[in-house]
Amino acid sequence: MDEKLLRILLVDDDEDDYIITRDLFSEIKGMEFDLQWVATYDEAMKVMGQNNHDIYLLDYRLGEKTGLDLLQQTISNGCRSPIILLTGQSDHELDIKALKTGASDYLVKSEINADLLERSIRYSLERKRSEDDMYRMAYYDALTGLPNRLLFQDRLNQVIKHSEREKNIIAILFLDVDNFKRINDTFGHTAGDGLLKEIAARLGHLVRKGDSVARQHLDNMFARLGGDEFTILLSDIHNAEDALKVADRINQVISKPFAMGNQEVFVTVSSGIAVYPNDGDNSDALLKNADSAMYYAKELGKNNCQFYMQSMNERAFESLALENDLRKALENDELLLYYQPQIDIINGKVIGVEALIRWQHPERGMVSPADFIPLAEKNGLIKPIGEWALRTACNQRRIWQDAGMSPIPVSVNIASLQFQQSNFTQIVSNALNDSGISSADLILEITESTLMKNTEDITNKLYEVTNMGVQLSIDDFGTGYSSLSYLKRFPIHAIKIDYSFVKEITTNPDDAAIVEAIISMANSLKLEIIAEGVETEEQLQFLRKKGCALVQGFLFSRPLPAYEIYDYCKKQENSCGDVLSAICIDVKTGTDPDGSGEDHGTEIHDI
Repeated sequence: MDEKLLRILLVDDDEDDYIITRDLFSEIKGMEFDLQWVATYDEAMKVMGQNNHDIYLLDYRLGEKTGLDLLQQTISNGCRSPIILLTGQSDHELDIKALKTGASDYLVKSEINADLLERSIRYSLERKRSEDDMYRMAYYDALTGLPNRLLFQDRLNQVIKHSEREKNIIAILFLDVDNFKRINDTFGHTAGDGLLKEIAARLGHLVRKGDSVARQHLDNMFARLGGDEFTILLSDIHNAEDALKVADRINQVISKPFAMGNQEVFVTVSSGIAVYPNDGDNSDALLKNADSAMYYAKELGKNNCQFYMQSMNERAFESLALENDLRKALENDELLLYYQPQIDIINGKVIGVEALIRWQHPERGMVSPADFIPLAEKNGLIKPIGEWALRTACNQRRIWQDAGMSPIPVSVNIASLQFQQSNFTQIVSNALNDSGISSADLILEITESTLMKNTEDITNKLYEVTNMGVQLSIDDFGTGYSSLSYLKRFPIHAIKIDYSFVKEITTNPDDAAIVEAIISMANSLKLEIIAEGVETEEQLQFLRKKGCALVQGFLFSRPLPAYEIYDYCKKQENSCGDVLSAICIDVKTGTDPDGSGEDHGTEIHDI
């Protein structure tokens, strides 16, 4: 028997039975106990409701009611301490019913002695420990010790029933840690787990330590649903704005630095709020809608809280429908590539083309890459789509070559998830071999953020593809890390100035200074530099004056189908006099092949 003091409650309407039971306990060696006694059903309900005892002994006979009635009621009220039923005589059917109802054991009063009582208590406590272990595994998160989704939903259902009777409102706060994957990628999963445990501890401190803002409405129930997602139940709040106050207080607590070894890391959370009964009348609906609100907070830039709105579900269904259609797009041959020429403004020659993906949906028409590429990156479809784009661009390059077009390289954008594939180098090699083009005819465009994902792995792959003879270009330069060190460390041959800087180089001194600095840096490192999104003669003259000779943009051509690229290059080859004037397309009259009205050939989500 454990040496800790056992708190025992005897419920029996006969004082003599209490004295006998007390004396039996005194005969048990090594047991320290505190035996309390109540004589009535109502008094027992009150005392047992306080959950202050380790074990309960219930007499079957309690006046008009029975110990079995008390057993059923206390278990339904959430009592988890072992309960032993005491009967006046052996009754097999009653004993079986007691066990099915939830009794840990049953004893016949006339047969009880000290040894039998000790064995029954020992058995009941051991069974309780086993049940507790199984209960914890089923209903609690192993990492943080917080309730899991099952327990949270069970508690939420109870609160909803209470709120339905009392006509009050409750709210669900759904939290997600911003950029948590980057923590795991940078510091490792062990450190990531430690961060989740610390976040759980801070939330627990907020609930338990009487925080004046949060504790006013928290029902002491918060859970980890999985990954980096947490939920908090706010019960009996006065209005929806109370939930927002709690969310703001949580953001303040979480925003304080976390220790990661010798470094400090700053973390933010995005959160969504769903309110009962307006946003759902059951636990599934409330959690789903709070989740939708949280994702909307992510879309707005993270580190904020949003209330659920019906339009979020409409947008979610639209996104799901688009995603389902996208899964069929490759199989149904709905994807295609357009190509945007890149021009050397010194001699007017086309020095390359960039492949840009398009989706010709059978019902929606031409879908902008900004609408479907983020979906593809989210669900992993970017890998097969990206491989298709690479193969298609290489094959098209071979078709142009066989048709007698001047040899110009084709640039293909590579998403971060593609570069992280273990067989990425082989995929590139297969595309080259199957198409039969030279490796010098292919340029891979990658973003700055891709370079920083996993430096060692990325570096190895960069050198593997460049050792084949493939060239590498940094796309959208200036929007990310823009580090001189990685330009020197990695085998990069060119950088592309992002459209967002080129757009206002003639009107915004800051953008002009940034572009001039990028050009100067690239020239000093002997890197080629291409300016994207050139739309006006003024922009062109600025870039020419500052030493940027390679450009692409609407001033020269929008992205074109493959067959029009052939005609475009032939026109350039046969032009005479003012070469630039001959190949420029007026931006006011040029066609917009995808119907988006926003295609500068430099969209962030293009492949």
